[in-house]
Amino acid sequence: MQTVEVTTPCGKVIGEKTEYGARFQGVRYATAKRFEKPVEITHYDAVQDATKQGVCCPQMRAYWNEEHRFYYQELRKGQTFTYSEDCQILNIFTPDNAKDCPVIVYIHGGSFTGGSINEKHFDGWQYTKRGVIFVAVNYRLNIFGSFVDGVHSNGNLHLFDQYTAIEWVRHNISAFGGDPNSIILMGQSAGAMSVQTLICTDALKGKVKGAVMFSGGGKRVGLLPISKPNKRYWAKLVKECGAKTFEEAQAIPAEQLWTVWKQKHLFGKAMETKIVLDGELVKDKKYNTDIPVIFGVDKKDLMPPLLNHMAQAFARKQRRKGCKAYIFHFDRLLPPDGASFHACELWYALGSLANSERPFESHDYEIADDMMDRFSAFVRTGSPNVNAEDWHPYHSKKDIKVWE
Repeated sequence: MQTVEVTTPCGKVIGEKTEYGARFQGVRYATAKRFEKPVEITHYDAVQDATKQGVCCPQMRAYWNEEHRFYYQELRKGQTFTYSEDCQILNIFTPDNAKDCPVIVYIHGGSFTGGSINEKHFDGWQYTKRGVIFVAVNYRLNIFGSFVDGVHSNGNLHLFDQYTAIEWVRHNISAFGGDPNSIILMGQSAGAMSVQTLICTDALKGKVKGAVMFSGGGKRVGLLPISKPNKRYWAKLVKECGAKTFEEAQAIPAEQLWTVWKQKHLFGKAMETKIVLDGELVKDKKYNTDIPVIFGVDKKDLMPPLLNHMAQAFARKQRRKGCKAYIFHFDRLLPPDGASFHACELWYALGSLANSERPFESHDYEIADDMMDRFSAFVRTGSPNVNAEDWHPYHSKKDIKVWE
């Protein structure tokens, strides 16, 4: 393995030199105690070895066999993972001789309960070939990312992790050859909801140039609406773990804590891990941003009519303000079985077709190249047009870009 060393404001980081640039894995951006907000890393005590994949947050696949599940077969089969609550890490892909490159910061999905950045589809090489730095963010999930007690946490620990990661990138990416003033956010599903929430906060105003949201962005309507945190739910859950104090809750083994969360209060399990009004990062239910955005929906997505409505409603709101919003539909049916499913566009949008066991065809690679060319143009200019103005900001359905 050939290595490459970067000196950041935090200290030295050693990554792996590759054909298209360099890869830095498991780069720490923050640290946090259980159920407390993250603290951005500003100094490393030692040289950081970023040549091996880091940890991800404890989740179902850490404790239960998931080989029978669709997304295991599609995205994780053959992969190995290690787990820790101390999971605030980044993967960074950089072009050769990078200098003032635009940056994509990607936030993964998984219902705020699962997922990580070392699944098969997270591959930044195709963007480095296009002169773009690609950064993928791990953050806390499930009970570890959503706990509320009103004293130590008002919720949104997952969102605070993501925000802190973006701040770390802004403060350090120039050392990797990136332009801290040319950052867009990208995310899918829960990651798209996170991206939309973050770009509408006061904390990130003026700090990112655009956003791309797959299967989850738009005017929220009835899909996991933002509400006040439910302190009673979390207090009851911790009590059922056997803890009488906050300190005792912090000391409970992670597997025990996760298992109680997983097995009890099934409705709350889904509803109480969502984004809430924490009064600090998320102060109200309003979605207001003036940066250009892109929304995408898959042909057989989760509730595609609702996702389409959400995207179009937000795009109309943006248009009334004189801001640009673009919409695409991903209608390609994946070979060999004509599949379409929530997250299927990520093989294409992230340029990772070669990592899949599916027998993708030349047309699939053409779609992927077109998507990445357009998203790379978007991070540079705020417009997803390359050679002609053929994808217009949303005004009516005729403006929707279709890949099929």
